[in-house]
Amino acid sequence: MIGFIVTGHGSFAPGLVGAVEMIAGEQTAFRTIPFLEGESIDAFEEKMKAETTTLLNETGGVIIFSDLLGGSPFRAAMLAAADQEKVEVVAGTNLPMLIEGVGMRSFEKKLSVLLTNLLETGQAGMVHAQLQIREDEAEEEGI
Repeated sequence: MIGFIVTGHGSFAPGLVGAVEMIAGEQTAFRTIPFLEGESIDAFEEKMKAETTTLLNETGGVIIFSDLLGGSPFRAAMLAAADQEKVEVVAGTNLPMLIEGVGMRSFEKKLSVLLTNLLETGQAGMVHAQLQIREDEAEEEGI
């Protein structure tokens, strides 16, 4: 199994993980590391490194999902991954990629294949949805 860590500013990570578990159930080898207001960056980076190492020892690889490219959680994730061969970092995490990931991570052993699939799912999950009102409905409604 490939382990997952979700990180981000404030309640981003706990909120996303809560949504994943509401949809897909409780997960194993799935950690949440929020960067909280007032937390020192040094303490956060140490927590990220320690949790990454622990999870890597339990799994065949780790993907760290962060909220924002270039933000403090992303930078801490990159530092945690720097000396590890089987740790990858993703920025711009969304719910579709995590739901797909929890379904695939048990049977997909190649970190690179799983990561490619999750990035495609995450991108496909972003759409500009618009309601189309038919002309005859608009006239009936007085629009």
